Amino acid sequence: MSKSRKIAVIGGGISGLTSALILARNGYRVTLVEKSPRLGQTMRGFSRQGVYFDTGLHYTGGLAEGGIVSRYLRYLGINGLDTAPFCRDGFDEIRFADTDLTVRLPVGCEAMGDALAARFPGQEKSIRAYIRAAKADFDSSSLLNFFFSFQDTPRELSPVSLSDYLKKLTDDAHLQAVLSVHSLLYGVSPHEIPFMQHAYVSASYFDSVHNFTGGGRALVEAMEQKLTELGVTVILGRAVKRLVCTDKKRLIALELDDAALLETDAAICTCHPAALADMGQDAFRPSYLERLRALEETSSAFMLFGIADKKPECLEGRNLFLCRDADISRAFTPGTKPDNGPFFVAACPQSGDPGGRAGIVVVGPGFFDDMRPWTDSTHGNRPESYKAFKALIMQRIENAVQELCPDLAAVNFVEGATPLTMRDFLHAPNGGLYGCKHTVNRFNPLPVTRISNLLLAGQSVIVPGLMGAMISAFLACGFLLGDSLHKDAACS
Repeated sequence: MSKSRKIAVIGGGISGLTSALILARNGYRVTLVEKSPRLGQTMRGFSRQGVYFDTGLHYTGGLAEGGIVSRYLRYLGINGLDTAPFCRDGFDEIRFADTDLTVRLPVGCEAMGDALAARFPGQEKSIRAYIRAAKADFDSSSLLNFFFSFQDTPRELSPVSLSDYLKKLTDDAHLQAVLSVHSLLYGVSPHEIPFMQHAYVSASYFDSVHNFTGGGRALVEAMEQKLTELGVTVILGRAVKRLVCTDKKRLIALELDDAALLETDAAICTCHPAALADMGQDAFRPSYLERLRALEETSSAFMLFGIADKKPECLEGRNLFLCRDADISRAFTPGTKPDNGPFFVAACPQSGDPGGRAGIVVVGPGFFDDMRPWTDSTHGNRPESYKAFKALIMQRIENAVQELCPDLAAVNFVEGATPLTMRDFLHAPNGGLYGCKHTVNRFNPLPVTRISNLLLAGQSVIVPGLMGAMISAFLACGFLLGDSLHKDAACS
């Protein structure tokens, strides 16, 4: 494609930002369209009482020197972002109330194997086998390394679920829970997620665990600045209503919700598949539209945001998983009471607060079905019955978290979010946190579509999380730019 041509990017999350930067860096005229009033809304976070809350990035792998995320950021020209490593002797701590068992996961395959073997006597063989298998899947994946040819359509799936894999390794329920606890970070039950997909997330932490010292906000702001430097046109607060195609199914324009037409020679869509179906009703076959709309979302959540005068010691350099027992799948089972957990707890970067106060984020199970009485309401216009329900749930979660972790008793919780919040801010019809599920029984949309000049990216395409969002963008752009993109990124 001639670099004089125009390319549109639909969606201003990390996938959209990454796609726009790649294409602009390679000389294309890029327009980025985002329906929200701000770019990177999920990753950007927010502040209350002068304290920053990191809503979309609590830690990530791949940020060490030579890591895949670090290389991608260098390729994009995002330099100078400070990062902070998590504790090497335990970046995650998993607590089980039913047995008073506490397990810390250290960085490094050998160290993790040693720590888990000490906690689960007689299970060393199973533990080492899990670590080897997860590491092998991560290292050999063409999607997570720099050996993939963009002209080949990837189809990397495992027919074995995480739960089935672990049951063959061990009958220790608590060890199974420890090895599957990161399913809470991509929102799919261990019974549904392919082991390989789980490995893409869990094994990313084996070699390094970091966050940006300024949180997700620092990354979004750096990407915004680079968009400006590269001359990307950004349209905010306006959604794409319709894909305008020729009779030969070639995209020629995007119709915005104010009826304006944005002419384009190609586009990358990073939005939720359900939104793609809405805007592509006249462009796609009915069977494809049905497939897009039938994709199940990942789990939703209730979230609490609290302020600590000083970061609790239990969250210094690590995150917490608080579990009443070994049943991790409870988080994905409709009808689970929010105060039953399990809970994920993280401390936010202490940026911008001279008093050293820390924002604390708690994520607990939440289901959109519980929101049915208020689905017609919108953010800022909720009825009193919803507010009362929300306050009750938040209090119950606060009590449960402080019961399971007394170290958090001094945290003052000041804000909360429900699956309705997730729906409205993530533009996910059922409040899913991580796009659409990747499961053993379903194929997610591929980057290529029946419309030859329309490509897809985002968490629903490859892998969830920061790494997955960026990988999907590089993959989609690679179909326009060719294998040179991957080679250039590998050398960054």
